[in-house]
Amino acid sequence: MTATLTNREIADVFYAIADTMEVLGEDVFRTRAYRRAGDAILDLAAPLALLRERGDLTGIPGIGKAIADKIGELLDTGRLEFYEKLRAKVPAGVLELLRVPNVGPRTAGRLYAELGIASIADLKAAAEGGKLNGVKGFGPKTVAALLRDIDAAATRDRRTLLSEALRAAESLLGALRAASPAVGEAAYTGSLRRGRETIGDIDLLAATSDPAATVQAFTSLPLVARVESSGAEKATVFLHNGLQADLLALDPAMWGSALQHFTGGKAHNIRFREIALAQGLSFSEHGFKRADGSLLLCATEEQVYAAVGLPWIPPEIRENAGEFEAAAAGRVPRLVELGDIRADLHMHSDWSDGKASIRAMAEAAIARGYSHVALTDHSAFLGITNGLDAERLRSQAGEVAALNAEYAAAGVNFRILRGIEVDITADGGLALPDDVLAELDVVVASPHVKLSQPPEQATERLLRAIRNPHVDIIGHPTGRLIDSRPGAEIDIDAVARAAADTGTLLEVNAGPERLDLDAPSVRRALELGAKITIDSDAHHPDNLPWLRLGVLTARRGWARAEDVANTWSLAELQRWLARAR
Repeated sequence: MTATLTNREIADVFYAIADTMEVLGEDVFRTRAYRRAGDAILDLAAPLALLRERGDLTGIPGIGKAIADKIGELLDTGRLEFYEKLRAKVPAGVLELLRVPNVGPRTAGRLYAELGIASIADLKAAAEGGKLNGVKGFGPKTVAALLRDIDAAATRDRRTLLSEALRAAESLLGALRAASPAVGEAAYTGSLRRGRETIGDIDLLAATSDPAATVQAFTSLPLVARVESSGAEKATVFLHNGLQADLLALDPAMWGSALQHFTGGKAHNIRFREIALAQGLSFSEHGFKRADGSLLLCATEEQVYAAVGLPWIPPEIRENAGEFEAAAAGRVPRLVELGDIRADLHMHSDWSDGKASIRAMAEAAIARGYSHVALTDHSAFLGITNGLDAERLRSQAGEVAALNAEYAAAGVNFRILRGIEVDITADGGLALPDDVLAELDVVVASPHVKLSQPPEQATERLLRAIRNPHVDIIGHPTGRLIDSRPGAEIDIDAVARAAADTGTLLEVNAGPERLDLDAPSVRRALELGAKITIDSDAHHPDNLPWLRLGVLTARRGWARAEDVANTWSLAELQRWLARAR
C-alpha cells in the first residue's frame, strides 16, 4: 500500500510542475497557478487527506477543480500522470540548473534547447570550455559571473532558516549603521520581517540623507564577498555565507511607505492597494498619490495605515488572512512579545543529552530575567542518549532541591520545576510509568520516532497522550525538521479540541529547525480554545535565545500573551497545571 503523501511532498510536486512548464516555455498564467497552489498547500494547518475527507478541496484559496483533482490523484496513488508525462520532456538535471543563482527556468530551458546543457556539470563545462561564447546573453563578464554562481550553488540548495537569516541581517544592519553616518532608520523587510520560517534573500531598507554614500558603504562592508550590482540607490551583494542581500536606500520622508510596501506579504499589499484605491489614493513605495496628482508622503508605517483609516497592523500577520477585517473592527490583537516571557518550560541538562549543568542552565535563565524554568531532560527510550529512568530521575531531584534552596536563601526570585521530556511511543503510550510522572511538576510528552504514521494513527497517538492526566505539554507535536523531515501529519482540529478540553498545553518548539507547531497550526489551535507554550528546547545556555524564533512563530499565529503559558506567573502556571491534572 502506498503511503499517503504529505502536504510538503504534494506542494513540491506543484512547484516542480511550475518550474518544468516554465522551462518548456508554456503559458505563464498556468505556471503561476501551480506555484500558487504549492504556496496554499504549505500554509494549510491540516493534512490534505483529512481536508478531502471533510469536503471539497476547492474551498482552499488558490485551489481550483483541476488542481483539486490532481491532489486527489496524488493522495490516492502517490503519483500524478500529468507530472510524469511533463517531466519526461525535461531531464531532471535541467531543473537542477535552477539552483544556480541568476539561472531562471526560461534561461535553463534555452540552454537545454540550444546547447543540450542538461546538468550543472554540463553548464560548468560549457562555461569553462568556451561553449557559451557567442551565445546571446552570455558575454565574457556574464560567463565569469556564471562560474562564480555555479560555485555558490552548493550553499543555495535550500532556503535559509529564519535564525540564520536574522543573524545575517542584523549583522549587516549593525555594520551599515557603523559605516554610514548618513543612515537614520534601517530595517530588514520582506518575509524575514514577517517572521516566516525560511527566507530566500535578505532585503534591507535604509532611510538616509545620502543614498549614494550609503550604498557605497554597504557594498564595501567586510561581510560582502561579491557585489552583483550597485547604483545610486540600490545594491545587490552576496555575503561570505552565500546569502544574497539587497539594499534600497531612500529619503527619510518615504520611510513609512517603503517599509510597508517592501515588508509585504504580497496578498496583504494587493488588498491594501485596493482599499486605498477605493478612497481615491494610489499607493506605492513612494507614498500615496491623490487624484489631483499630489503626493502624500508617510514617514512612518502608522501614517501609512492611518491614511486609509486603519490602525497599524503587525508585520507577522500581514498575509491577507483576516487582519484587515480585524483592523477595521478595532480588534487587532496585542500579540505576544519576547518581553512578556517569564519562563522556559522545556530545556535539557547534562543529566541527559544537554551540554551544560543544571546550575549553568538555571543561571542563564536568571540572566534573561526569568522567574522559573522546567528542567525536562529526556526519558530513557529508543535512541535517546543518556535518557533518565525512574531511578536517575529521582536522584536528579536532590540536585534541583538543593539549587532551589540556595536561590531562596540568597533572595533570588527563581524556581526550577522538576520535569521530564517523556517519549510518546508509537501507540500513544508513554516511556515512563504514571506513578513516576505523578511525582513531577511538569511533564512534556513528545513524539520522536515513527513520525510517518498515517494521519489518523498519528493523531490518535497524540490524543492518547493528551488524555493522560499527567501530561502537561505536548512537545514539538509533529516532530518535523524544516527542509529535512516533514514530521507527522496530524489533525490539528482534533488535537486542539482535546488539548482545550483537558488543559494540555501545545508547544511551539523554538528550535531553529523545528518551529513546531507552525504558525497556521498555532492560529487554529487558539481559535479552538487551546493554550500554548513557547519553549527553547535548549541543550546549552547559548540556545535559550532561540525562544525569540518561537515568539515570532506564535505572533504569526495571532497569539496574545495571555494565550502563552510561559508569560504567566509561577503561581498562575501551577494553578493551571493543578486544575488540568
